[in-house]
Amino acid sequence: MNKPAPGPVDLVVRVLSSLRLTVALLGMAIFLVFAGTLAQREGGIWPVISQYFRCWIAWVDLKIFLPREQAIGGGFPFPGGTLLGTALAINLFVSHIQRIQLKARGMRLALGGFVLGVGLLLTWITISHVFDQDSSETVIDPSWRVTLQLLQGVGTAIVLFMGCWMLFRKKAGIVLLHGGVILMMTTELVAQLLAEEGNMTISEGQKVGYVEDTRKVELAVIDPSDSKMDDVFAVPQRLLSKGRAHPVGDLPIEYEVVEFLKNSAVREAREGVPTLATHGLGRQWVAVDRKVEAGADSSGRVDLPAAYVKFRKKGGESLGTWLLSLELTMLKEEQVLQVDDKKYRIALRFKRTYKPYTVYLHDFKFEYYPGTETPKDFSAYVRLEDPEQKLTRDVRIWMNNPLRYRGDTLYQSSWDGTVGTTTTLQVVENAAWMVPYVACMIV
Repeated sequence: MNKPAPGPVDLVVRVLSSLRLTVALLGMAIFLVFAGTLAQREGGIWPVISQYFRCWIAWVDLKIFLPREQAIGGGFPFPGGTLLGTALAINLFVSHIQRIQLKARGMRLALGGFVLGVGLLLTWITISHVFDQDSSETVIDPSWRVTLQLLQGVGTAIVLFMGCWMLFRKKAGIVLLHGGVILMMTTELVAQLLAEEGNMTISEGQKVGYVEDTRKVELAVIDPSDSKMDDVFAVPQRLLSKGRAHPVGDLPIEYEVVEFLKNSAVREAREGVPTLATHGLGRQWVAVDRKVEAGADSSGRVDLPAAYVKFRKKGGESLGTWLLSLELTMLKEEQVLQVDDKKYRIALRFKRTYKPYTVYLHDFKFEYYPGTETPKDFSAYVRLEDPEQKLTRDVRIWMNNPLRYRGDTLYQSSWDGTVGTTTTLQVVENAAWMVPYVACMIV
């Protein structure tokens, strides 16, 4: 008796669960990683991540495969990291459903489902830090931190395995392995959607309550008329492109970007050299376009954007064209825009995210191994203050031993001893930071 021809649904399931599809997707993923690595010679690491990995369709430039002196234009579309990751997850899930069958019946099925449910609940509790007490005075010994995190993952994995063994018998390991891989793959998706990171730069004796994102800038218009607190109106970088005039919040001001430089350097203006600026520091300085910093550069330099911005009153009266430069902002060069009888400070600065807590730097110490340039100890002694939680705590932050508080992780990142003693703390907000520990222990 002849078997009936497979229907459209059967064909789709067969394609989605195909091992050939798995190999093809993995091959494309390897090529995408290779292309993205080469692209970092020319572009910064974050633009490359956006162009190649955190997108559905990537655009691969042909010039990345050739020496710089033989660079050519053009490129071709290619499945991006988001598309490949989604396709691999679907392929893994469909093949799992098709090939793995339940072996439990009756009471064993109910008990196995209950134990598996408990394991999934423990996984969620471990990942979401339900019982973390960020505001408590208890500090875990750093030497035990990673060990405790791995032990949490082990406990979760054991419960999950018991549930899978009751339900799938000999194939429990395969089921759990697939689950761990899928959990690991979701880490990047969660990080892409929710994770934020930036720098908190503090000098000794200074208190800071905001994080700066060195990948993005914002146009800040500051109203200092209140003696207790400044009113800050921030325009994000995505709105700093050439075009029509835009209002600045509810202020009686409009702005129009005349020119925006992704990376620049300021030079002293010389006689006979044209400048777009008519007011402010732009009459003494000019912005020179520079190549965007490459992600493969080990110097750690970041882009320093600049913009020529034309301001006007909402009624249409011009307030002049100003040079706003991140480099000038870092040099503490202040510019004041006067509108009638009111004065506003204007600046181009790194995007700021204000925190509900502040960090005060008591002291910063750095040591090298004798006779070498190898770091031995970099330590920031800080005071953490949180008025909402009525918390004040002295903390030491040093290499590989961060401070975790209110969902943020503060790492000792770098320091600058040229102007006093200044430390830079990398502040990472990533709700999925525990996922790799759990996924690795499950696998």
